[in-house]
Amino acid sequence: MKSKIIKESRNLLIAMILGDGCATKKGQFMMTHGECQLEYLTWKVKLLQDNGIRHGGIKIAANHGFGEGKNKAYVILNVLPFTKLLRRIMYKPKKSLANRKLLNRLDALGLAIWYMDDGGISFRKTGDRIHGFYIKISTYCSKEECQVLIDYFKEVWDINFYTHKHNNMYSLMCGTKEGIKFIDIVKPYVEEVSSMLYKISYDLSQRCHSLGTPNLEETGSTEEIQ
Repeated sequence: MKSKIIKESRNLLIAMILGDGCATKKGQFMMTHGECQLEYLTWKVKLLQDNGIRHGGIKIAANHGFGEGKNKAYVILNVLPFTKLLRRIMYKPKKSLANRKLLNRLDALGLAIWYMDDGGISFRKTGDRIHGFYIKISTYCSKEECQVLIDYFKEVWDINFYTHKHNNMYSLMCGTKEGIKFIDIVKPYVEEVSSMLYKISYDLSQRCHSLGTPNLEETGSTEEIQ
């Protein structure tokens, strides 16, 4: 039982560091969100607590620089040997997500955390008519790193993502058909956080063509989408 808890706690930390989590040089693990996402941060902290990871409590402070004028909510976890290991593995020297061994540790809960941290849904419209959507995970990495992530999603989850380029950095994107598959995986966990439901909510009742028909705008690479 103890070994299972240790494994699950480490998998949670991996999911959280892929998203908004940060491992410092001293081995501290910090998560920061806007105060409007306090519910979500509280949910993540409870997951860690339930798996034996202690922390100094959630704190509210004023933002400085980006987001100035709004409060932030943050938590610092107790220093763990595994946090130090994650720091050595992922920061070379910048944070890199393209580590297949770590990605392979993610389960559906881990994907949901990563998506709630860095993902979102955007709708394709003609006037007021919604006829599709995009799922985007903002990885902001190199094209080579993004390809590692694309291969991971295809081989492990059978979901086809492609690259989205913006300001010479790359993120993951998929269209409606693949996005529905992705949402179906993460939905049970996203539904536990009411303030995050907007990330999985869509209505395709106005869509006029079958999901089985490929849409050229939903396949392939996109360059500098505005």
